Amino acid sequence: MTKEQFEPPLASLSFSHVYYNPNDPVSLLCAWLALLPQALGVSYATLVIAQREIEVLLMFAGQLSCEAVNWVLKRYFKQGRPKQMYGKGYGMPSSHAQFMAFFAVYFSLWIHRRSKGFSPVMRWALSSGILVVSVVVALSRIYLSYHTAGQVACGYFVGVLFAVVWFLVTAWMRVTDLGGKGGMFDWITGGRRLWELVMWIGGLGYVKDLCTEVDIVRWEWEVWRRGALGVIDGAKILQEERKKK
Repeated sequence: MTKEQFEPPLASLSFSHVYYNPNDPVSLLCAWLALLPQALGVSYATLVIAQREIEVLLMFAGQLSCEAVNWVLKRYFKQGRPKQMYGKGYGMPSSHAQFMAFFAVYFSLWIHRRSKGFSPVMRWALSSGILVVSVVVALSRIYLSYHTAGQVACGYFVGVLFAVVWFLVTAWMRVTDLGGKGGMFDWITGGRRLWELVMWIGGLGYVKDLCTEVDIVRWEWEVWRRGALGVIDGAKILQEERKKK
């Protein structure tokens, strides 16, 4: 027997593997849109590491929780994909539709209700654009025959619902008096309010709560500009002191 007979068959990494019709430009576009959730996942990780904003962490935690709900629902319904698709796994509900619905709705709620760093026009432009993109991604799953219309509709509905619930939970976390007033919950929070406990834990990793107060991009630029001017002024003072000597 030859060596090749002992080698196992190759498998495809379906995480980023998309079937599409190479003769159809729309199908190709839909294939690229199917990679958007993966791109957003990379963006989440980058922002968490680089910015360390509590709001980004909370949104990312909600996104992962939404994915966990999708995993459970798929194994509960156990509904297959359309017959003309060779994709693996169950199809109900659509994970792409659920992912994008959560992202679009939670971000829209956040930018309108919690953020202070955007003008009203920019808020409506961003939220409207992201909502449109989320719908297009969801519809692309039907076009590529990865899901039925019902599976996509169900996934989008679950994503919207979970986004609203998660936003309300995070809003409640900020204002609740749970903890810090005595009682059985104090031994968990160490005498702190729930939000104070969250920020205390986050502080161990230098997590901050700034994007709800200022435009971070402009704020960081201002800090850099003032710091740069300070360095230049300091150098001039040092040169003058050396001349005096």
